[in-house]
Amino acid sequence: MLQLGGDPLYVALAQTGSAFFAGAYWQVFTAMFVHFDVLHIAFNMYALYYFGRLNEVAYTRAEYLTIYFGAGLLGNAVSLALIPLDVQTGGASGAIFGLIGSYVARNRSGASMALALVYAAYIFFASSGPGVNVYAHFFGIVGGFALGLLFTRIRGTE
Repeated sequence: MLQLGGDPLYVALAQTGSAFFAGAYWQVFTAMFVHFDVLHIAFNMYALYYFGRLNEVAYTRAEYLTIYFGAGLLGNAVSLALIPLDVQTGGASGAIFGLIGSYVARNRSGASMALALVYAAYIFFASSGPGVNVYAHFFGIVGGFALGLLFTRIRGTE
């Protein structure tokens, strides 16, 4: 994205509260596909590959997509109320944290939970700083856990 569109695409697709509340409602969705540098997208691609594979075997395609996009949208939507209106955010981290949450919901063994929580804590603290939407991370993992628990209970696969 950085190389393909630059500032005009960032303004249109990355999320800012001021743009969203002025009518750019698509930004809560499109911000999940905007990344600000090569390391940002590379790390998200690795995390998506790792936690995506763990979840693909546990959930149907519809459940998986609901978890991924539901967690990402929840994280972005809640962050609109918690981040200053002029701060630009983007990235798939909220959705990926949702996959971590759904993995924990499905595999509530001590080892699985420890692995996911250590990974989530590492990412959370390593990526906290200026310009990082920690609210999307936190509410993404909460949303993913809730949806994973819901789908697990609906199917009776606890």
